[in-house]
This record gives sequence, structure tokens and C-alpha cells, in this order.
Amino acid sequence: MTDIIGWIGNIFFVLGAIAIAYKYRIGFILNGFANVLYVVVGILVPIVSLTVLSLILAIINLVGFLKWKRKI
Repeated sequence: MTDIIGWIGNIFFVLGAIAIAYKYRIGFILNGFANVLYVVVGILVPIVSLTVLSLILAIINLVGFLKWKRKI
């Protein structure tokens, strides 16, 4: 089950990165959702480094989304 969650997270993360590259703000949301899935996997497996990294990246995505929102 964790493999499936991880692969879904990978798909959302890649789609988010592509969206950000094309300057679509929804990319931050897609990446944020992927990070939430990675946190779930990190907790279930357990992999502390994955959990911490995913939390940090989720915060970075939130900051990026908010900064981008102010510019529009």
C-alpha cells in the first residue's frame, strides 16, 4: 500500500513541477499534495528522513504559493 501511495505522490509531484515550470500556480498545490502523501509514507514505513524532508518541502510550497499569490 505504501508503494501505491508513494507512486501517486510521485505523479503529483512531477505534474506539479511541470505546472510550475509553465508558470501555473496550481503546481504548488500539486506538489503540496504530493508532500502530504510522502509524509504518510514516511510515517507508515517509517522513514524519518523522508518525513522531515517532505514536511520542509510542504512548507516551501506553501511559502511559494503565498508569494506567487501576492504577485498576481
